[in-house]
Amino acid sequence: QKSKTHLALEAIIMPHNLMIVDYALGQPGSIHDAYAFQGMRISQDLANLIPAQHWVWADSAYPMETWCVVLFKKPCRGHLTHRQNTYNCYLVEHAFATLKGCFQSLRELRLHMSKDNNLHIAAYWITVCIILHNMIIHFEERLGEETTQ
Repeated sequence: QKSKTHLALEAIIMPHNLMIVDYALGQPGSIHDAYAFQGMRISQDLANLIPAQHWVWADSAYPMETWCVVLFKKPCRGHLTHRQNTYNCYLVEHAFATLKGCFQSLRELRLHMSKDNNLHIAAYWITVCIILHNMIIHFEERLGEETTQ
């Protein structure tokens, strides 16, 4: 039986416009999210990625800071409450639903890869979708500014 490689996507998302300000893609296998965070640009260059008075959504591996709203973590030997599970579900779904809604190909993109070339193709495909997602948001914001002037 062939082992399968899983492609992980970590994204840092601005809630006011759903712009993806940083992401990590292509960490094969199962590595801890905190390790992936250390390799992201936001861990070294926060001031240039997040404007003053703004905050982002991220998963529970990220630090709980005034600039970062994270998912609830399951307590040791415990369970999340129903409300905490609901919050986590909505936060993740809202953040990624826009990206997947705009680019339907991401819904059907199978990320269980057995060849390195397939992994690279999937990584490039997701990266292109993230870039286009951010361009659309940027152009829509500029269009909105022009119509209000």
